[in-house]
This record gives sequence, C-alpha cells and structure tokens, in this order.
Amino acid sequence: MRTITVRRSAIAALATVAALGTLSARAVAGDRGGTSLQAATEAYRAAYPQLPAARARAAAAQSGARRAVYDAASRDAATFGGAWFDPLTGVVHLAATTAAATKQAGVLGRRHGVVVEGHHVSRSAAALEAQAARLRGGSGEIARAADGRIGIDVKTNQVVAAVPAPRRGALGRSAAAAGGMVRLVEDPHRAVQLDAGCTSRAACDETIRAGAMIWRSDPSIPWCSVGFTARNASNQRYVFTAGHCTTGDGVTWGTGALPIGPMIASVDEGPIDASIIEVTNPWFTGHPGGEIYTEGDSFSMPVQGVAAAANVMVAGETVCLAANFSAPTGDNPCGVLATNSDAAVRGLARVEGVDACGGDSGGGWYGLSSGYRSAYGIHSRSDAGCHGDTGGSRSWFTAIANAKDGFQPGLNVELRP
Repeated sequence: MRTITVRRSAIAALATVAALGTLSARAVAGDRGGTSLQAATEAYRAAYPQLPAARARAAAAQSGARRAVYDAASRDAATFGGAWFDPLTGVVHLAATTAAATKQAGVLGRRHGVVVEGHHVSRSAAALEAQAARLRGGSGEIARAADGRIGIDVKTNQVVAAVPAPRRGALGRSAAAAGGMVRLVEDPHRAVQLDAGCTSRAACDETIRAGAMIWRSDPSIPWCSVGFTARNASNQRYVFTAGHCTTGDGVTWGTGALPIGPMIASVDEGPIDASIIEVTNPWFTGHPGGEIYTEGDSFSMPVQGVAAAANVMVAGETVCLAANFSAPTGDNPCGVLATNSDAAVRGLARVEGVDACGGDSGGGWYGLSSGYRSAYGIHSRSDAGCHGDTGGSRSWFTAIANAKDGFQPGLNVELRP
C-alpha cells in the first residue's frame, strides 16, 4: 500500500509542476517516435530561423543519405579529418588528410546523391581528439590557463583552448610550438547551469528507459534523468546518468516506485560528466534494454545504434534529448548539433535550438536520421533558463564515446535494432 501511495503522490507533484512549467515554456521541436521527419524539420527551423521551410524539410529528409557518407568516410581513421553539414546551403563538408581521400569525398557524394565538398587538411580527427585529451590532462601553460576548456574546431582542423583574455598574448609562444594545431580563443564565460532538479518525466518503471525520471534515496524526490542502459562483459547491467547528479557512491537510485540500485562511480571533469548506477533490482536485471522513453503508443522507441567515436557525431545534423522536465508527457525536444567538442564548455558537445531544463541532467541525447536513433551522449547542462524563457537556446552533453574511453571502457550501450 505504501508503494502505491508514494507513486500517486509523486505523479501528482509532477503533474502540478508540469502544468506550471508549460505555461511559460517556449515550444520546441520534438520527437514523438513516428514523426521523425517532422521533428527533424522543426529542429532545423528552431536552430536556423532564417532557413525556409522547404529547405529545412529537404535537410531532414536527406539525413540518411548523409549518414551513409559520414560512415563511409570515417572508416579510415588515418585519413578522416571530420565532417560538418551546412543546412543553409545543403552542402556536406568532408575533411581528409590525403589528396586521394579528399577526391573520394566527391565520389561518395555522387554515390549517395548528396552534395559534398572535400577539404584537404593536415590532421585527422583522431589526432585532434588525442591532442585535446593531452591538453585536458596536462600540466603545461595552456592546460593550466584553459582549465579543461578545450574543444575541437573541425572546420579549421585545430584544437581550441579557451583562456582568459589577459593570458592569450603570453600563451602565444606555447600555442605556436604546437605547429598550428592549437588555437587560443578568449574564454566567453558562458552562463550555463547544471540541469539537475527535483522533477522529471512521468513515472515509468516497467523498464528503465532513456529519459525517464530517476530519484535518489526517496521516491518522492525526483532528481535527474536516465541516460542509456549498458552492460559489461560479465553481463552486469548499469544505467548512465550525469556525473554532477551524484550525492556519493553507495546511494540507492530508482525510477517510478522501484529501486534500481546503488550509484557506484562518477566523474565530472573535462568533456566527461557521467556516472553509473549498478542495476541490482531483479525486476530490471534481465530486461534487454535499448529503449528511449516516448509519449504515446508503447511509450518506447529503440536505441538502434551508438556513436562509437565523437567525430562521427557531425555538426549540422539533428539530435534529440530523451528528457523533458517542463512537459513530462510531451515530446523529446530536438535541435541541431553545433559541435562535438565545444572549447568554451569543457569540450562537451553543443546543441543549438534546445535549452534544456532542470531535471533533464543525465538524459540521453541521440542522433535522429531517417527514423534511425543512435545513442550520442548524456545531458550535462544548458543556457540559463528553461526552453528559451530567458533567451537561451543551447545545451551541452557528454559524448558516449568520451564516457566510454575516459570513464567506463568496459561498458557498452544496450541496443535494440
């Protein structure tokens, strides 16, 4: 009886907050499962208000063909310099380290019916990511001045370090020593907030799904959101959420009225803001996983793929967030990936067109391409406010690939093809 009472109280509280939140929240593009083309079209319009509706729809419709181009180009890590899509022109840009690979960009475009422009660059995307990791973990002048604010600009083929304005001149010699690989920019001091709060989507404890509410210690206190579920080689199951959501190892977390298990590890540093909850409740341990919460129908969509490396998350493509505190029964908001490594905010991936809300922390960001959903990352923070009520329209997340490489290399996100 106590479990049922707690659940009803929690749902009632969520409904009250949701009703208040939706009065002031600006409408955003959303993914409801069966309308992926419309969701992607709206995401382009939200991120690029000047983009005509017909061009936004064309950009959304061709996402699957572009994905095929990215996948083919990135298979050779030694020559792949990264990619970006410009929705305003409809052109895909592929960077490559050899003349042959640069020429191949046009071939790939013709093969898949996509306009592609090749760019010959000096450094591979993998080399840029390795240099960025060295700076984030290093002790040199640039590393100390940037204090983790290290990102990657695939368009200029450089690692970017955001440093205090008075230090840029003095650090120029150190940057020059990197042979043009590192570019210094002024730290913009962006006002962002951690999106942890005592609210979430409507309770759903049939299974553990990306975007559902999770609580810590007390079922009546929603705290963050589910990212993605994962397993290790021993088949032990875990839940990814944000690192800053933690209140310490060993604390029990749950969803709906049911416990999941204890949080056992977390990190909130550099491009990684992630933690893991060990699934010990027998109700959840045997579930196949690979689910994203969605409103309506079966309340579930499959996670069909995962971005194995940060550089396969291409700027200009549609991404959606499995979390929505301001409208617990609403769509998953969608935007456009601006960069997979933003120097101004610790090298986290940045999304334009979505200003996530308190309680969304830990939710799962996924790529949306022609109805195919791939796990991209774990929500970390956003512009101050909620869904643009203070003018913001950006969000940041930890790439799953970075969380795997630098935090939990033995965990693999559960998929449901």
